[in-house]
Amino acid sequence: MDKKNENNKNQFPPVVSVLGHVDHGKTALLDKIRETTVAQKELGGITQKIGASQIEIEHEGATRKITFIDTPGHEAFSNMRSQGVSAADIVLLIVAANDGVMPQTKESIEKIKEANIPYLVVFTKIDLEGMFLEKVKRQCLKEGILLEGLGGNVPFIGVSAKTGEKVKDLLDLILLVYDLASIKKDDKSDFMGVIIDSKLDKRKGTIASVIVKQGKLSVGKTIFAHGVQKGKIRALIDTFGKNTDSAIPGDAVEVLGLSEILPAGTVLFDKEVEPVQVRKDTQKTGQAPFDIIEFLKGEKPDIIPIILKTETSAEMEALKNSLPQKVRVIYEGQGGIAISDILMAKDFHALVVGFNVEITREAKFLAESEKVFYKSYGIIYELLDELNQLILTLSQKKEEKELGRGQIVASFMGTTGAILGVKVAQGRIAVGDRVKLVRKDKELGSALITSIKQGKTDIRHVEKNGECGIMISSQVDFAPGDAIIAYKSL
Repeated sequence: MDKKNENNKNQFPPVVSVLGHVDHGKTALLDKIRETTVAQKELGGITQKIGASQIEIEHEGATRKITFIDTPGHEAFSNMRSQGVSAADIVLLIVAANDGVMPQTKESIEKIKEANIPYLVVFTKIDLEGMFLEKVKRQCLKEGILLEGLGGNVPFIGVSAKTGEKVKDLLDLILLVYDLASIKKDDKSDFMGVIIDSKLDKRKGTIASVIVKQGKLSVGKTIFAHGVQKGKIRALIDTFGKNTDSAIPGDAVEVLGLSEILPAGTVLFDKEVEPVQVRKDTQKTGQAPFDIIEFLKGEKPDIIPIILKTETSAEMEALKNSLPQKVRVIYEGQGGIAISDILMAKDFHALVVGFNVEITREAKFLAESEKVFYKSYGIIYELLDELNQLILTLSQKKEEKELGRGQIVASFMGTTGAILGVKVAQGRIAVGDRVKLVRKDKELGSALITSIKQGKTDIRHVEKNGECGIMISSQVDFAPGDAIIAYKSL
């Protein structure tokens, strides 16, 4: 690399994510840097959305820019913190000198290590009496943060947001770490950016906060996500609230013109082709206990009830306006999927649908034990597509031919599961048949017959008036007196 290129390699601003425990002074520090009063405007002093800002400083005789992502510190916003890391070039790990390493500090350390990007430790509140800086440094060492001068190479600095002590030194240190990391950015390549926030404005439509990672984002450019066109840029607004025609790598801008709200972490392109490795990071889908179609198979509801949980109220409004007509929201709320949501879903036989939220460990256990369907999505169109497919599947009326019918007269527990004691009333029932279990005209579920026994003998089928023990492929809540009907679809 020649000297000219070497000097220009970091002409683009570093993107800095600020992580740490609640009330450790993250926003107060950014306030001091930006000379704003954001912290005073926040409810309870906790940042409750991802924001971005950009500053200019004089560094080694040149004017340099730094872009900050202020990621939330409260434990309720764990996912948003991790998305903030994914958009950043450098992380500031904030640790209060009077408090030390706390739960969200540990979680932030995990996120930093997972992201494998440069970081430095910032000890805040060094102006307070009773702070124990040396003790806090040792706590960091125990968490695997090997600080400079203490056996490692992780830079650190102590600052005071109240007095401004060492704040300028911190900014110089950020640029030093960034320059040494030799992070490559190119405004001539194809555009790629990361959404750090997205909302719906009644007047302006969808507004997304975007960090430009590569290339140039310009007004009029068509944007794609997940290989699908997501609109055309109508306007770009910089961190100072001014309209701009374009943004280069390291810039943060508000984007107007996207066709829908996309979750934090979604990667944007100006082409249809999207790398597989990026797709992996942008989709946040929880594991469901069983397939969504199977959950409602046998029911032919005119209305599909759902419990809908989203991260923000704007997402809730956007989703409710986009849901298929046959889907009815019987309960809605912001935040993760909780035990109360699963219990309500069980009572109403509803689906629990989340967007950009996670399910608690306790709620997940309850859902799986009670066979309540839940799923959380990170991409709106996948949520809507799956619900539309569900409606289509449930509305399809397939003709069936009944092969045989019997009544469950007893139930037994065998070595490998429940055994249905059945007396055949009509036709015949055979191994491999698909059967429906019915109670007073209500279908309980369907399954395949896996084995039939008479006494201890395995048999292939049973004719009218015959008695047998039947094992089926899936658990269905049956009882003596229920009907079992063997059928095939035409």
